[in-house]
Amino acid sequence: MTKKTEKTAPAEKREEKKKRGLLGRVVTLALVLCVVLAAAAMTAMEDGGRMASLRRWLIYGGSGGAKDVYTYAADSANRYGKLGKNLLVVNPNTAQLISDDGSVLYDLPLRMTNPQLSVGRKYAAVCDVGGSTVYILDENGISRTLHTERGLQYFSARLNREDYLAVTEQKAGYKTSVSVYNGEGALVFSFDSHDNYLSDAVVTDDCRRLVVVTLDVHEGAFASRVRMYGLHSDSSQPASESVIRDGLVMDFRCTGNRVVSLCDKRLTIATLEGETLLDRAYGNLHLHDYALDGDGFCALLLGRYQAGNICTLETYDMDGQELASLELTEEVLDIAAGGDYLAVLYGQGMVIYRKDLTEVSRLTDTDYAGQLQVEADGTVLLISGSYAWRFLP
Repeated sequence: MTKKTEKTAPAEKREEKKKRGLLGRVVTLALVLCVVLAAAAMTAMEDGGRMASLRRWLIYGGSGGAKDVYTYAADSANRYGKLGKNLLVVNPNTAQLISDDGSVLYDLPLRMTNPQLSVGRKYAAVCDVGGSTVYILDENGISRTLHTERGLQYFSARLNREDYLAVTEQKAGYKTSVSVYNGEGALVFSFDSHDNYLSDAVVTDDCRRLVVVTLDVHEGAFASRVRMYGLHSDSSQPASESVIRDGLVMDFRCTGNRVVSLCDKRLTIATLEGETLLDRAYGNLHLHDYALDGDGFCALLLGRYQAGNICTLETYDMDGQELASLELTEEVLDIAAGGDYLAVLYGQGMVIYRKDLTEVSRLTDTDYAGQLQVEADGTVLLISGSYAWRFLP
């Protein structure tokens, strides 16, 4: 009897160990499930603010404070954009890609007069506005180049989030031409304009439509027209358009079914079907700055005087409704939007707001920064003359 007990004891121990292992896996699964549910709950609370903090912590290893990341040559003509996790710095002579550990991935010689930078998902387009070349860059260097025929000029080159490229340029025998290339660089759409000058263009993020800005006359007054074309249509006629009377479009953005147009005298928001939702004329106010890249909102900084610190910061949603306004009396150097956040760089510090202009975080020492870029999670890249760094709110 004793021998039988001794033989069965190891089997009982193995069964007990197996049960403990199964229990451990169940407990681990329950903990993971709790973390996921907590993350989902935090996302629902505070408009995802806690989730954004968790994302910053996971990516950058903490939150709160500043960290030097990028160093580059100082140049007043520098243009900046994030290409993947790296910073792309472009000026008339060079294009540098700098990783977040500070190493220079490439330093390409360029020959440009007035560089315009547009960043998509995997590519960046560098257009020499008024020149004859467009460079398409990726994380390895120059992927391809475009050249105008017979030394004519490019006006703009914009990438959408899927790397569809829209280019406007001069063309012999026409006022302007626009061409669209897909993410692989193949030409998928083009047309030539006999009647109007096409100043800018971009493909919608669903890659189904092309939005073009034209200079025109409406009812005897100068106007801009924002025209929508179907990329898969055989017709060169616009499917719809909206008219901006007494407004020169200086910048614009497509988001969802909306087109936000920043003009010299007004801000407009229209649908892709041509319905105007907002026509915010500046009146006697002066445009000091703007931000169009927020998630579902845009911002204007308007001042009573052409120079001075007395300004009003206004935010609008994509239906044209004013979200908030804030009277400012400090000098503002730059504003930038990303996600639900709007960062304002003052002469004596920086403040990160939500789109309703409630304060999220504040930084007192900006170390001579002059420009800002904001990520969707609220992380801010502060850019000075020769270096840039992140601030994690």
